[in-house]
Amino acid sequence: MRNMKLTSMALLALCLCLPASGAGTFTGKVTGVTDGDTITVVTSDKRQYKVRLEGIDSPEAKQPSGDKAKQALSAKVLNKQVTVTWTKLDEYQRLLAYIYLGSQSVNTEMVAEGWAWHYAQYSSNQQMAAAQVAARAGRKGLWAAKNPVAPWLWRKRPKPSPKKGKGSVLRILSLLPNPAGKDAGKEQVTLVNTSKKAVSLRGWLLRDKAKNVYGLSGSVAANGRKVVTMKNNSMPLDNDGDTVTLVQGKTTRHTVSYNKKQAGNGAVVKTSK
Repeated sequence: MRNMKLTSMALLALCLCLPASGAGTFTGKVTGVTDGDTITVVTSDKRQYKVRLEGIDSPEAKQPSGDKAKQALSAKVLNKQVTVTWTKLDEYQRLLAYIYLGSQSVNTEMVAEGWAWHYAQYSSNQQMAAAQVAARAGRKGLWAAKNPVAPWLWRKRPKPSPKKGKGSVLRILSLLPNPAGKDAGKEQVTLVNTSKKAVSLRGWLLRDKAKNVYGLSGSVAANGRKVVTMKNNSMPLDNDGDTVTLVQGKTTRHTVSYNKKQAGNGAVVKTSK
């Protein structure tokens, strides 16, 4: 409930400070460029607005041509006075707007120079549509690539699954989630090194099902074992069952799970190698 109240207050504050002009037009200085279709504009009375250029869609930051699209827009408008003709707020509370430098439409120029698609799904602007046809025919900007992917399709691409290491030499051998007496400071995870070389634990950590983590240190000797005693309470092992993952950097190396029955008082949960 508290978050809902804060969101409502934030929206109200934004609405109260929006330009009051009936035409939805104001002027300001561009102080920031987020990417090829999003800028920050500050008015003379120090009001700041995040503005999304309407009718176009530029490559995302991590998409091919994303950096060049941002650079192109920056070269046009950064630190310059522009006219903003806005229509509404988008779902991210940005002003959807057409940006003008004098009489020139920046939105249309970005399409004409090949640094943005005409967002035909949401815009019927025929000038932009024609600009895209010409830019594509001239292989301008992003159209120089063989098969450029539209941003709205790129955003829908399947996200890669977290990498899972194969053949990791370091694994979880056993767990002691419910030691006799008080658990705090006594829970243990035993690691085993199956290689002929010592393995440094720098950059390694343990993570539970609730995403709590426990950083590892030291090393595990060649063909040796290391008992990790959870001396702080940053990742308490759940006596009702849990999942523990051994992670190196961003790579999952080994994952084991146990249930309440296995985690009996003082019981050691052994894992399969």
